[in-house]
Amino acid sequence: MTAADRGFYEVAIAKHAAYVRVYGLATMNNSLCLRDFIEKALAVGRTFIIVDLAHCTGMDSTFMGLLAGAAMSEQNGKSPGVAAVNAGGPLLELLKSVGLTELIFVEPEPFNAPDFEFARLEEPSGEDARLALVRSAHEHLIKLSDHNEEVFGPLVAALEMEMRQRGIKA
Repeated sequence: MTAADRGFYEVAIAKHAAYVRVYGLATMNNSLCLRDFIEKALAVGRTFIIVDLAHCTGMDSTFMGLLAGAAMSEQNGKSPGVAAVNAGGPLLELLKSVGLTELIFVEPEPFNAPDFEFARLEEPSGEDARLALVRSAHEHLIKLSDHNEEVFGPLVAALEMEMRQRGIKA
């Protein structure tokens, strides 16, 4: 499997927004770097996150939970705006399936980001951090609907048990 098959992200920072381009699969295996980027962008005052899915071939619930968490976070008493652009077809259906379209702006029509200099994110290693990310992402999804609680609640419980056994702080 090539790096492109596994998926990766390119990012850019503008005055008020952070832009993310998703290439390939957006999954729990490559989302630590994205979580770190979004947290830093919000911490330094970016108020909008734009996620371009034009080159995304698929996404898992961890990635979607990460987007939900970003939209639910608060900086200076305000939640940032989160938008998924170029989110048509099956990707739009995935976002709808977990209720994310009720929380973030979704634009299925073609959208071109301004001409910024994008940099590729590198995924750090760390199974403990990955487990904590997967748990946190799914907790965000659970907040969106009772259906998500039924679907993801057992996963969160299993992850919490594994984290306790490993001595990982939640």
